[in-house]
Amino acid sequence: MPIMDNILLDPTPSEFIRAIEANTIENFKAWCKWARLQLQQYPEIAWTASDIPFFLFNVVLGLVPQTGNSPADPGTIVAAATSRARSRQVPMGWWVGLTNQTPDLGQLLEKQGWFHAATLTGMAVDLPDLVEPASLPSGLTISSVHDTDSLETWCQIMTSVSEFPDFAASAWLDMYRDMEIIDDPQWSLFLGIVNGKPVSTSLLFLGAGVAGIHAVTTLPKYRGRGIATAMTYPPLIYARNQGYRIGVLFSSEMAVDIYRKIEFQEYGQGHIYMWQPEEASQQPT
Repeated sequence: MPIMDNILLDPTPSEFIRAIEANTIENFKAWCKWARLQLQQYPEIAWTASDIPFFLFNVVLGLVPQTGNSPADPGTIVAAATSRARSRQVPMGWWVGLTNQTPDLGQLLEKQGWFHAATLTGMAVDLPDLVEPASLPSGLTISSVHDTDSLETWCQIMTSVSEFPDFAASAWLDMYRDMEIIDDPQWSLFLGIVNGKPVSTSLLFLGAGVAGIHAVTTLPKYRGRGIATAMTYPPLIYARNQGYRIGVLFSSEMAVDIYRKIEFQEYGQGHIYMWQPEEASQQPT
């Protein structure tokens, strides 16, 4: 059973924002159970680092709020992190989230050669008020992932829809296997099957006192049938049954309307910036 300590019960709007952000950051940090991924933390910055040349395995998790009389200059921090990226010669991501306290951080990153890659909308929903749909789209069944074959299928769908290069998709499966994710109560994976064919994924991550929804994907041929919407409910209902009160996620721009229909409310936007080596081969070294 999932550990239910520190479940967020009656949050203020600012606590909603912190929880949306913290769930995603805790998810990234939890990947460091995998031996190939390390969490490196300093007073002003934290990042995940690996030898895998794919940005999701090398992510700056935002600036740590500075205290004291002489806080570090954000420009200096960005320059130092960029220098590190150059020395390592692997693509890196930088998460600029809802709680970012440096308004010009994006500009500072762009000056150092980072580019804006995506905008994601932070959203949350009250789970006690969530009404589960009476039926699923035609032919769809949803099951939990409990064995290695289903895990491989889940990863193949998620990484192909997300257009991961082959080496990154292989690393992702290795990471989930080595983490023993299907036996870890902090995570639950769900697989959508239409008439016997696996076509869709979703994932629940319990962290920061809330239920985080991640990796909602559907094969292109099966979109427009309400499958992504249907895949969002089982993780939320499962979390509610464990005592969780709040569901959170970050939505792509094209999926915001899907989550609005499930009564998710918007709480701001986060941004992903990327840095690429000048001659990135996109192949592992």
